[in-house]
Amino acid sequence: MDNELKNRSGFVNILGIPNSGKSTLINKLVGKKISIVSHKVQTTRFCVKGISLYDIDKEKGIQSQIIFIDTPGIFDAKRRLDKAMVSAAWSELKYCDNVIFIHDVSRAKINDETLKIIEKLIKIKASVILVLNKIDLCSKDKLLERTLNIEKLFDFKKIFMISAKNGSGCNDLLSYLAGIMPVHPFLYDKDTISDLPEALLASEITREKLFNTLNQELPYNLMVETEKWLINPNKSINIEQVIYVNKESHKPIILGKGGQNIKRVGIASRKELEELLNCKIHLFLFVKYKKNWMEDPRKYSSIGLDFNA
Repeated sequence: MDNELKNRSGFVNILGIPNSGKSTLINKLVGKKISIVSHKVQTTRFCVKGISLYDIDKEKGIQSQIIFIDTPGIFDAKRRLDKAMVSAAWSELKYCDNVIFIHDVSRAKINDETLKIIEKLIKIKASVILVLNKIDLCSKDKLLERTLNIEKLFDFKKIFMISAKNGSGCNDLLSYLAGIMPVHPFLYDKDTISDLPEALLASEITREKLFNTLNQELPYNLMVETEKWLINPNKSINIEQVIYVNKESHKPIILGKGGQNIKRVGIASRKELEELLNCKIHLFLFVKYKKNWMEDPRKYSSIGLDFNA
């Protein structure tokens, strides 16, 4: 019981511009996929919690539970959905103990979106850990120059250089975070690695496969909903999902000639879901046209976004 009182538990918010590697990093730190990854910007639409358990002292049984919050990328939002996503990213700061600002060092320069985030962090007087990501894609000279330039902009609490993709530097980051979490009983059960319901995770996996399979052809503003989830007597699961598009002309893109595109997406999604859920999956995909789904408040509330943000 004494050891339990010495355990640590706290929240770490991961902020950054789109495609800086937030979702890849949280998956690496948690050790399992809980957030989808795509080259398409603004893939993450809502805040996802991923939970890592770190042994501070194995002999004494003292552990640190780090609750990471993967947020949508922050950018200059114009549309309602985008505004709701950016609002969600900033709102989570109220509940976190530490903030990670992740920056992609492979980019040509520190862009305006990055500068705007740093300006806001200065205003709210946040304590921020800088994580320089994608160091495997950057020369040592460029990395040093970028580090010196970004250090001038903000008094960062600590700086880490990592590659979220190959894991370089991630253990050092995890060890540091484990040590600075508040002394507190665990906020989640020890076996919990995410607060994301399985049906919502399944929707996200299929959305990821749509992005990665169809790439540039795919309309950004689509949505996937899991409408049926039936566990069979043999423990296999029947999953029915609807892919909503807001233009009739988008349906043929997703279906493909003779249904080849939707078939490829379905196979890729099913395989990953079987790995994640460790059971046989029967996945059925449907494409529906729904005019102005992005103006439907229920679609926002279903994924924890504020329609009026």
